Amino acid sequence: MRKGGDHKEMAGINNIKLKTLKQTRAFYNWELKKKSLTEKERASYLLALKSIEKIIKEKKKAREKGKHKKFIPYNQKAVFQNSKRGY
Repeated sequence: MRKGGDHKEMAGINNIKLKTLKQTRAFYNWELKKKSLTEKERASYLLALKSIEKIIKEKKKAREKGKHKKFIPYNQKAVFQNSKRGY
């Protein structure tokens, strides 16, 4: 069952830019190379990386889906001028 806050969280995720996600992913990968990390820290970085990868994949997929869509403005005057009823 979803909570009421889930929708707001997803809206915030959608506002994150792809460039920012890639930079964060690079930082986490860099941090994971450190030998001084505890297992708990390493696990949290890996979990965050998994989430970031998923978001990046979804954003790229959404971008590809939207490429074919072009905005065609609706010209109301032209529609009604060409109608047989002569509105």
